Amino acid sequence: MKLDYIDLNLLRLMLILLEDGSVSRAATRLNLSQSAVSKQLTRLREQLGTVLDDPLFIRTGRGLTPTARALKLEAPLRQWLRDSHIMLLPESFDPASDERTFTISICETAFPVIVPRLMPKLTRLAPGMQLSIVPKSKASLNHLNQGDLDLLIVARDTDQRVEAPHHVSDLGDQPNLELYRDNHVCLVSQSHPISIDSWDEGAFLDSDGIRIFVEESEFWLLDRVAAEQGQRLKDKAKVPDFHSAALLAQHTNMFFVCTSIFAKQLAQRYMLKPLPLPFELKPVSYRMLWPSMLERDSAHQWLRELIAECCHDL
Repeated sequence: MKLDYIDLNLLRLMLILLEDGSVSRAATRLNLSQSAVSKQLTRLREQLGTVLDDPLFIRTGRGLTPTARALKLEAPLRQWLRDSHIMLLPESFDPASDERTFTISICETAFPVIVPRLMPKLTRLAPGMQLSIVPKSKASLNHLNQGDLDLLIVARDTDQRVEAPHHVSDLGDQPNLELYRDNHVCLVSQSHPISIDSWDEGAFLDSDGIRIFVEESEFWLLDRVAAEQGQRLKDKAKVPDFHSAALLAQHTNMFFVCTSIFAKQLAQRYMLKPLPLPFELKPVSYRMLWPSMLERDSAHQWLRELIAECCHDL
């Protein structure tokens, strides 16, 4: 088998398998059945593996483990993916006639802040352009740099006490732009008996809180802040998202913490009232990230500028 006859689509599959180490997870990302991905893996071994005289991946109890030869191919494969994107970029862009679909992932606290501002402008200026907004996960940054996502909007702490990878500096060399900053507040039911005057650090630590899983992690910077004072947060419940937390707070005397712009929307919808966070924390930075391969794509640049414009007064 000559290298000239290798199906280039199989190289993209190889990158995904190198990242995920699982046929089932690769199938989910590619929107294929596990059987279809297994057959593609067989073809990959028959083509590239035969040329290299290497099985590329070994099945273990934890999934697929890449061979040493496969690991050496990861960097050149990523460069090939970047180069192929650049080669196929259109030479001109007219938003009024463009019909591309951009795949975007947005963190929960930014979605209702940005999207309602963005969509009316996008519909007016680029009526044929479409957005496909997909769930955010721990693997979103990898998906971005593999070309599965066009844009990723995340929240990152600016407080130096936060653990990696939640600090804004952990983004490293990833192309990104700050859209806006926001501060933390607490939310409780409007019928909650506590007043702002009596809401202090002691009341915060004594109250039942709701913990939200953010980016599939239950860690919060407030855990470290409380630990610095020899205290622990009182978690009464753990929920997967902020809307679940808001619903619980509406019907109990529990509280939760989120950023203030999003908190205003939750307060109106779920009959909640804000209370100040009785700890000093640095603000959260909301950042728009994109793959370096799309840095010079005129349509992508236009969309990034439009999103940034929608956030300039936040």
